Amino acid sequence: MINPEDYIFVGKIGKTIGINGSLTIVPLTSFPERFEKMKSFFLTKEKKTPFELTISKIEYLNKIITVKFKDIDSEEKAKTLIGYRITVHKKDRFELPKDYYYIEDLIGCEVFDLKGNLIGKMKSVTEMSSNDIYVVDHKGKEVLIPAISQFIKDIDIENKRIKASLIDGMLPDEN
Repeated sequence: MINPEDYIFVGKIGKTIGINGSLTIVPLTSFPERFEKMKSFFLTKEKKTPFELTISKIEYLNKIITVKFKDIDSEEKAKTLIGYRITVHKKDRFELPKDYYYIEDLIGCEVFDLKGNLIGKMKSVTEMSSNDIYVVDHKGKEVLIPAISQFIKDIDIENKRIKASLIDGMLPDEN
């Protein structure tokens, strides 16, 4: 049986292209080249059970990626897929370089200071052009920690633990 929790989002179905059922892909991955190697997509909405569609053609036109699915042969049929998310099984994720992490693996990690005191749980990651910002829930308030070596000292995904070095004023109850 397919478990939705075993799948991660790597893209989204965009608008239709032409009348033959082709669609655009909006990549939600740092590795959009992954699509050209795929034979089928698992599509889902709102973490429901993914369903599989076989790919008949993937094209890269400038910066636009298009997909044509087998048995989706009209604009009307294609329109029903707009907004669906493209998922892959967690075992099919790309291996990341050292010191790079999947956001979904960071979410829920407990964040500790260098003395071992719990700061809070990782709530989300805000992606910025210079560096990511880790958003940590600290007693119901958000603590923003830049994801740089000055602040993040160790990440242990297996044990869901992050060690951080904070400066005065970063915690809301220190003000």
